[in-house]
Amino acid sequence: MAKYLVIVESPKKAQKIQSFLGKGYEVLASYGHVSDLPEKKISVNIKKDFTPTYEVMPDKKQLMNSIISKAKKVDEVILFADPDREGEAIAAHIANSLPANTTYTRAKAYSITKPAVLDAIAKRGQIDLSLFDAYEARRILDRLVGYRASYPVKQATGGPSAGRVQSAALRFLAEREKEIQAFIPQKYWDITAELITQKFEKIIAKIKIPDKLEITSEKQAQEICDTLKKEQILVSLFEKRNESVKPYAPFTTSTLQQSASSFLGWSPKKTMKVAQSLYETGLITYMRSDSRHIIPEVVDQIRSVITGYGSKYLPGKQLVYAVLKGAQEAHEAVRCVDVDNVSGPHDVDESRLYRMIWKRTISSQMTDAEFIRSKAEFSCQKYIFDARGSKRTFDGWQKIWDYGSQNDVYLPELVVGEKVKAIDVIFEAKETKPPARYSEASMVKKMEQLGIGRPSTYATTIETLKNRKYITSKGKAIEVTELGVRVSDFLVNADFCFVSYQFTCDMESKLDAIAAKKETKLQVLTEFWDRLKHDIANAKDKKQELSKSGFQCKCGGELLKKFSNYGPFFSCEKYPNCKQIYTIGEHGEPVEKQKKKVEYAKQPCPKCGAKMIWRESKFGKFAGCSKYPACRSMRDEQGKEIKPKKTNKWHKK
Repeated sequence: MAKYLVIVESPKKAQKIQSFLGKGYEVLASYGHVSDLPEKKISVNIKKDFTPTYEVMPDKKQLMNSIISKAKKVDEVILFADPDREGEAIAAHIANSLPANTTYTRAKAYSITKPAVLDAIAKRGQIDLSLFDAYEARRILDRLVGYRASYPVKQATGGPSAGRVQSAALRFLAEREKEIQAFIPQKYWDITAELITQKFEKIIAKIKIPDKLEITSEKQAQEICDTLKKEQILVSLFEKRNESVKPYAPFTTSTLQQSASSFLGWSPKKTMKVAQSLYETGLITYMRSDSRHIIPEVVDQIRSVITGYGSKYLPGKQLVYAVLKGAQEAHEAVRCVDVDNVSGPHDVDESRLYRMIWKRTISSQMTDAEFIRSKAEFSCQKYIFDARGSKRTFDGWQKIWDYGSQNDVYLPELVVGEKVKAIDVIFEAKETKPPARYSEASMVKKMEQLGIGRPSTYATTIETLKNRKYITSKGKAIEVTELGVRVSDFLVNADFCFVSYQFTCDMESKLDAIAAKKETKLQVLTEFWDRLKHDIANAKDKKQELSKSGFQCKCGGELLKKFSNYGPFFSCEKYPNCKQIYTIGEHGEPVEKQKKKVEYAKQPCPKCGAKMIWRESKFGKFAGCSKYPACRSMRDEQGKEIKPKKTNKWHKK
């Protein structure tokens, strides 16, 4: 019989750790979180210091019963969840569900390798209550926003919800969308000259002066072309310099997602799913990290690999990368665990991502790439054209990191005052383009720059916005829907604190400060709630202003524009004394809602004999008993009984 029960999040991780620990240990998977705040209510007692009420998730009750049963038969339960806030919460929630006399400890590892796991087991300790407080503060903040701010947002816009991180992300997406919608294209002419030197070397040069946007007519473009063909052209500038390009830093969660999007065409969601599998099988370090740090002993191993490519690729000392603001240096960068393992797993997707991580890990400690950069300018009367050249003289770290194109652009040696000749000059009519929409990768980069969210929330924020129908994806581009823009505008106009980039960034820093014992959970929650209460009151006033339609109800009251799950409508300001409802016409005018004529089914209710009424739902047409809710009999259009789905209730711990 096992002496220790080890709890991890996933079956794959459980299988790997079980192989390291052997007899005396039984490893079980919790399949993620086991407890949470129930969805049907706020589950936070604001008046009692924001005390949360957790309950075991409906689909985890049987699993928890199994864990509790096994825990009674072992000497110790080892909680081996991931080494972050979420992992600490999983460990704490499982611990709180164990029998009162259970001995339990907390173990953490940043990679799932035998040495790391055995070391974590040997050094196991207690649950980090400060880290759990940081998780709990974040969870309560999100619940307060979701349950208190979403209601006025839904009434004012029809949007299903607001969120602490999702709303700040939606804001910059919506601002870009409005820039695109307001953009007015400007026509211009772009001019390209093909020049030839006295040594018969060709150069492609582009107009610099006047700026191409200042060339606003075909006539003006033709005059420039004619001048170049007739008049003398001289080299007015030639510069050449050596340039060193430093290697990219090791991967963080953000840069991993960006590179996988650019070079593999993956979404952040897919990237994290594949990375999770690589982590659980011991091939990479923990994939949720904002650190660019690699421990010195591993850097020594990396440098040993680099020597195989030649001494010129090895710097004189280890390269150290600056700490990003807010990064947790206790973590490492996302790197390969075994630097000698070049290929990785057999699975195609896992292998592709692993190879990218391996290349980034190794190349981050290599010498600079070397280039010769050159530029030239050519003058013809008042017009100036320019050309640029680039030649890589030493590949350095790009020997390993071979993603992206690297083509030399030839520019011959020139002398100032040298004459060149235009052998061809062409112009092309073009239009300025609106700013590009964010891709999922550039959205993650923007979130990181603004300091909103953390590595564990980047991918989930994108999915949440999609599920709320605030954004859609068209290829790689993110397009904000009309609903998304409307929700964002309302949140900004109502001055909700959580759509302020600085406020949201500061809040993330305060959550980190709770984990570091520099702030208290109660202090942070109280400060946030005081501001949120003010914002909600302000939002209600804004909602009233926006709802005024200028139309009159037939009772004389003003009609107010509201939203429901079925779309916008008008209702009377005198509600509930006047319950008149109007739909919105084609031109925004109120149209009196007509009551639908009741349509009875031919067959009576098979259960009680009463008449059956045809009704519509989002699932289609059905016949329901006229005595509902006393009788809940339902039939589809073919007369087949429809059984209502049973919903599980939350179970208290």
